[in-house]
Amino acid sequence: MLLTVSDLDSQYAPDAGRQPTDPVKARVARAFRLSSLFAQAEREVREAITDAAVLEVVASDAAIFEQGAPADTLVVLGRGRARVERVNEAGAAFPLSYRGTGDVLGESCLGGLETRTERAIAMDEAEVVRVPLALVRDLCARHPGLGGAVFALLVARQRETEDRIESMLFKNVGGRLAEFLLHAAERWGVPTPRGTLISAPITHAEIAQVIGSTRETVTLTLGALRKEGVLDVAGRRLIVKDREALARKR
Repeated sequence: MLLTVSDLDSQYAPDAGRQPTDPVKARVARAFRLSSLFAQAEREVREAITDAAVLEVVASDAAIFEQGAPADTLVVLGRGRARVERVNEAGAAFPLSYRGTGDVLGESCLGGLETRTERAIAMDEAEVVRVPLALVRDLCARHPGLGGAVFALLVARQRETEDRIESMLFKNVGGRLAEFLLHAAERWGVPTPRGTLISAPITHAEIAQVIGSTRETVTLTLGALRKEGVLDVAGRRLIVKDREALARKR
Protein backbone atom coordinates (compact mmCIF):
# COMPACT_ATOMS: atom_id res chain seq x y z
CA MET A 1 0.00 0.00 0.00
CA LEU A 2 1.59 3.25 -1.19
CA LEU A 3 1.11 6.54 0.60
CA THR A 4 2.62 9.35 -1.47
CA VAL A 5 3.59 12.58 0.22
CA SER A 6 5.10 14.42 -2.72
CA ASP A 7 1.67 15.63 -3.92
CA LEU A 8 0.36 16.64 -0.52
CA ASP A 9 0.09 20.22 0.67
CA SER A 10 3.07 21.42 2.71
CA GLN A 11 1.10 22.31 5.82
CA TYR A 12 2.92 22.88 9.10
CA ALA A 13 1.81 23.67 12.61
CA PRO A 14 2.41 27.39 13.21
CA ASP A 15 4.10 27.03 16.57
CA ALA A 16 5.74 23.62 16.36
CA GLY A 17 9.07 24.33 14.66
CA ARG A 18 7.60 23.49 11.24
CA GLN A 19 6.55 19.99 12.23
CA PRO A 20 4.29 18.47 9.53
CA THR A 21 0.62 18.21 10.40
CA ASP A 22 -0.34 15.86 7.55
CA PRO A 23 -0.41 12.37 9.13
CA VAL A 24 1.49 10.69 6.29
CA LYS A 25 4.14 13.39 6.13
CA ALA A 26 4.42 13.22 9.92
CA ARG A 27 5.15 9.48 9.76
CA VAL A 28 7.79 10.09 7.11
CA ALA A 29 9.39 12.82 9.22
CA ARG A 30 9.38 10.50 12.24
CA ALA A 31 11.23 7.82 10.27
CA PHE A 32 13.93 10.32 9.35
CA ARG A 33 14.24 11.52 12.96
CA LEU A 34 14.86 7.91 14.02
CA SER A 35 17.48 7.36 11.33
CA SER A 36 21.12 7.94 12.23
CA LEU A 37 21.71 8.96 8.61
CA PHE A 38 19.15 11.77 8.52
CA ALA A 39 18.49 12.67 12.17
CA GLN A 40 21.14 15.42 12.25
CA ALA A 41 20.70 16.56 8.67
CA GLU A 42 20.23 20.22 7.84
CA ARG A 43 16.70 21.56 7.63
CA GLU A 44 16.90 21.96 3.85
CA VAL A 45 17.87 18.29 3.53
CA ARG A 46 15.08 17.08 5.81
CA GLU A 47 12.45 19.09 4.00
CA ALA A 48 13.65 17.95 0.55
CA ILE A 49 13.63 14.25 1.40
CA THR A 50 10.31 14.51 3.25
CA ASP A 51 8.64 16.17 0.26
CA ALA A 52 10.03 13.59 -2.20
CA ALA A 53 9.52 10.46 -0.08
CA VAL A 54 6.94 7.73 -0.51
CA LEU A 55 5.63 5.84 2.51
CA GLU A 56 4.65 2.21 1.96
CA VAL A 57 3.21 -0.40 4.31
CA VAL A 58 4.78 -3.79 3.55
CA ALA A 59 3.15 -6.98 4.79
CA SER A 60 5.02 -9.53 6.91
CA ASP A 61 7.23 -11.86 4.82
CA ALA A 62 6.87 -9.63 1.75
CA ALA A 63 9.87 -8.24 -0.10
CA ILE A 64 10.77 -4.61 0.50
CA PHE A 65 13.00 -4.91 -2.55
CA GLU A 66 14.39 -7.82 -4.55
CA GLN A 67 17.95 -8.70 -5.40
CA GLY A 68 18.72 -7.63 -8.95
CA ALA A 69 15.99 -4.98 -9.02
CA PRO A 70 16.89 -1.43 -10.12
CA ALA A 71 18.60 0.47 -7.32
CA ASP A 72 16.68 3.72 -7.63
CA THR A 73 15.66 4.46 -4.03
CA LEU A 74 17.18 4.53 -0.58
CA VAL A 75 14.92 2.95 2.05
CA VAL A 76 14.45 3.90 5.71
CA LEU A 77 12.48 1.63 8.04
CA GLY A 78 9.91 3.79 9.80
CA ARG A 79 8.53 0.85 11.77
CA GLY A 80 9.16 -2.89 11.94
CA ARG A 81 12.04 -5.25 11.22
CA ALA A 82 13.66 -6.49 8.04
CA ARG A 83 15.98 -9.33 7.11
CA VAL A 84 18.64 -8.50 4.53
CA GLU A 85 19.84 -11.54 2.60
CA ARG A 86 21.79 -12.63 -0.47
CA VAL A 87 20.38 -15.22 -2.86
CA ASN A 88 22.80 -17.49 -4.73
CA GLU A 89 22.42 -18.96 -8.21
CA ALA A 90 20.72 -22.06 -6.79
CA GLY A 91 18.06 -19.89 -5.14
CA ALA A 92 19.29 -20.45 -1.57
CA ALA A 93 19.15 -17.36 0.68
CA PHE A 94 21.93 -16.43 3.10
CA PRO A 95 21.05 -13.79 5.74
CA LEU A 96 23.40 -10.84 5.93
CA SER A 97 21.87 -8.81 8.75
CA TYR A 98 18.72 -7.73 10.53
CA ARG A 99 17.53 -4.14 10.51
CA GLY A 100 15.02 -2.35 12.72
CA THR A 101 13.14 0.92 13.06
CA GLY A 102 15.22 3.85 11.85
CA ASP A 103 17.72 1.70 9.95
CA VAL A 104 18.64 2.26 6.32
CA LEU A 105 18.23 -0.43 3.66
CA GLY A 106 19.80 -0.59 0.21
CA GLU A 107 22.70 1.69 1.11
CA SER A 108 25.05 -0.17 -1.28
CA CYS A 109 23.34 1.69 -4.13
CA LEU A 110 25.00 4.88 -2.88
CA GLY A 111 28.28 3.50 -4.19
CA GLY A 112 27.10 3.69 -7.79
CA LEU A 113 25.59 0.22 -8.27
CA GLU A 114 22.66 0.16 -10.66
CA THR A 115 20.95 -2.98 -9.27
CA ARG A 116 20.33 -4.34 -5.78
CA THR A 117 23.02 -6.70 -4.53
CA GLU A 118 20.71 -8.21 -1.88
CA ARG A 119 17.05 -8.42 -1.03
CA ALA A 120 15.19 -7.18 2.03
CA ILE A 121 12.23 -9.05 3.55
CA ALA A 122 9.82 -7.56 6.09
CA MET A 123 9.81 -9.78 9.19
CA ASP A 124 6.57 -8.25 10.40
CA GLU A 125 4.31 -5.56 8.96
CA ALA A 126 6.61 -2.65 8.29
CA GLU A 127 6.46 0.98 7.25
CA VAL A 128 9.15 1.77 4.72
CA VAL A 129 10.06 5.20 3.43
CA ARG A 130 11.55 5.32 -0.05
CA VAL A 131 13.64 8.31 -1.13
CA PRO A 132 14.73 8.78 -4.77
CA LEU A 133 18.40 7.86 -5.04
CA ALA A 134 19.10 10.70 -7.45
CA LEU A 135 17.91 13.19 -4.83
CA VAL A 136 20.07 11.66 -2.09
CA ARG A 137 23.15 11.82 -4.31
CA ASP A 138 22.41 15.44 -5.22
CA LEU A 139 21.96 16.38 -1.56
CA CYS A 140 25.21 14.63 -0.62
CA ALA A 141 27.05 16.68 -3.24
CA ARG A 142 25.58 19.95 -1.95
CA HIS A 143 25.65 19.20 1.78
CA PRO A 144 28.98 17.88 3.13
CA GLY A 145 27.37 16.90 6.43
CA LEU A 146 25.05 14.44 4.74
CA GLY A 147 27.89 13.15 2.58
CA GLY A 148 29.92 12.51 5.72
CA ALA A 149 27.00 10.68 7.33
CA VAL A 150 26.67 8.45 4.25
CA PHE A 151 30.41 7.69 4.36
CA ALA A 152 30.16 6.80 8.06
CA LEU A 153 27.22 4.50 7.34
CA LEU A 154 29.08 2.64 4.60
CA VAL A 155 32.15 2.23 6.83
CA ALA A 156 29.94 0.89 9.64
CA ARG A 157 28.39 -1.67 7.27
CA GLN A 158 31.84 -2.78 6.12
CA ARG A 159 32.94 -3.16 9.75
CA GLU A 160 29.85 -5.29 10.48
CA THR A 161 30.75 -7.57 7.58
CA GLU A 162 34.37 -7.88 8.68
CA ASP A 163 33.35 -8.65 12.25
CA ARG A 164 30.98 -11.33 11.06
CA ILE A 165 33.64 -12.98 8.88
CA GLU A 166 36.03 -12.98 11.84
CA SER A 167 33.36 -14.52 14.07
CA MET A 168 32.53 -17.26 11.55
CA LEU A 169 36.20 -18.14 11.09
CA PHE A 170 37.48 -18.08 14.66
CA LYS A 171 34.55 -18.66 17.04
CA ASN A 172 32.57 -21.78 17.84
CA VAL A 173 28.79 -21.90 17.80
CA GLY A 174 28.54 -20.91 21.46
CA GLY A 175 30.73 -17.88 20.90
CA ARG A 176 28.83 -16.79 17.80
CA LEU A 177 25.51 -17.23 19.60
CA ALA A 178 26.69 -15.18 22.58
CA GLU A 179 27.87 -12.44 20.24
CA PHE A 180 24.55 -12.43 18.40
CA LEU A 181 22.57 -12.18 21.65
CA LEU A 182 24.70 -9.32 22.93
CA HIS A 183 24.20 -7.38 19.69
CA ALA A 184 20.46 -8.11 19.77
CA ALA A 185 20.23 -6.94 23.38
CA GLU A 186 22.01 -3.73 22.45
CA ARG A 187 19.83 -3.13 19.38
CA TRP A 188 16.42 -4.24 20.68
CA GLY A 189 16.98 -4.48 24.43
CA VAL A 190 14.34 -3.26 26.87
CA PRO A 191 15.24 -3.12 30.59
CA THR A 192 12.98 -5.24 32.81
CA PRO A 193 13.22 -6.49 36.42
CA ARG A 194 14.27 -9.90 35.03
CA GLY A 195 17.00 -8.52 32.79
CA THR A 196 17.29 -7.11 29.27
CA LEU A 197 14.36 -8.23 27.14
CA ILE A 198 15.18 -8.65 23.44
CA SER A 199 11.93 -7.19 22.16
CA ALA A 200 12.29 -8.59 18.62
CA PRO A 201 10.72 -12.09 18.44
CA ILE A 202 13.65 -13.75 16.62
CA THR A 203 13.18 -17.47 16.09
CA HIS A 204 15.77 -20.17 16.70
CA ALA A 205 15.83 -20.87 12.96
CA GLU A 206 16.59 -17.21 12.19
CA ILE A 207 19.39 -17.15 14.75
CA ALA A 208 20.81 -20.35 13.26
CA GLN A 209 20.87 -18.80 9.79
CA VAL A 210 22.71 -15.72 11.00
CA ILE A 211 25.40 -17.53 13.01
CA GLY A 212 25.90 -20.40 10.58
CA SER A 213 24.49 -23.23 12.67
CA THR A 214 21.37 -25.41 12.87
CA ARG A 215 18.11 -24.75 14.66
CA GLU A 216 18.63 -27.84 16.83
CA THR A 217 22.08 -26.71 17.95
CA VAL A 218 20.84 -23.20 18.70
CA THR A 219 17.94 -24.59 20.74
CA LEU A 220 20.29 -26.82 22.76
CA THR A 221 22.78 -24.01 23.35
CA LEU A 222 20.06 -21.58 24.42
CA GLY A 223 18.74 -24.24 26.81
CA ALA A 224 22.18 -24.60 28.35
CA LEU A 225 22.40 -20.84 28.84
CA ARG A 226 19.03 -20.88 30.57
CA LYS A 227 20.20 -23.61 32.94
CA GLU A 228 23.25 -21.51 33.78
CA GLY A 229 21.01 -18.55 34.62
CA VAL A 230 22.40 -16.41 31.81
CA LEU A 231 19.15 -16.31 29.82
CA ASP A 232 15.42 -16.48 30.46
CA VAL A 233 12.38 -16.45 28.19
CA ALA A 234 9.16 -14.47 27.99
CA GLY A 235 6.91 -16.07 25.40
CA ARG A 236 8.80 -16.00 22.10
CA ARG A 237 11.29 -13.45 23.38
CA LEU A 238 14.62 -13.92 25.12
CA ILE A 239 15.81 -12.15 28.25
CA VAL A 240 19.50 -11.61 28.90
CA LYS A 241 19.83 -11.94 32.68
CA ASP A 242 23.63 -11.72 32.96
CA ARG A 243 25.39 -9.72 30.23
CA GLU A 244 28.82 -10.11 31.78
CA ALA A 245 28.52 -13.89 31.87
CA LEU A 246 27.28 -13.89 28.28
CA ALA A 247 30.16 -11.66 27.18
CA ARG A 248 32.68 -14.09 28.64
CA LYS A 249 31.37 -16.77 26.26
CA ARG A 250 32.17 -14.80 23.12
